[in-house]
Amino acid sequence: MDPKLRVVVRVDMDRESAQIEVRGHVTTRNIVALYSLVRRTSALASGLGVIINLQHARIEAAALEELHNCSQSEHLPGYVDPAGEACRLRVIDPPGSGAAAGLAMAGAAG
Repeated sequence: MDPKLRVVVRVDMDRESAQIEVRGHVTTRNIVALYSLVRRTSALASGLGVIINLQHARIEAAALEELHNCSQSEHLPGYVDPAGEACRLRVIDPPGSGAAAGLAMAGAAG
């Protein structure tokens, strides 16, 4: 499959958030483009939260783990943002991904 990404960015200044809807195949090689887009989007306004919606994408497990690590640390990798600016990032996993499946199972057990 072609690892080309297609994205749509929606910004809602009233809610102080932006959503990046990703389609295509996210890999550890092309994730840099996604990070750059997140950085530019979050720079639109101070404190703007960014949601990466992967529900219509395929993603390598290592790339998904990287995104979750960025979400938890609230920072993008240093090679993308050397200044280390805070980045409020939330990831919506694709259906059937390990993280999404784990959350579904935890919710069903509770």
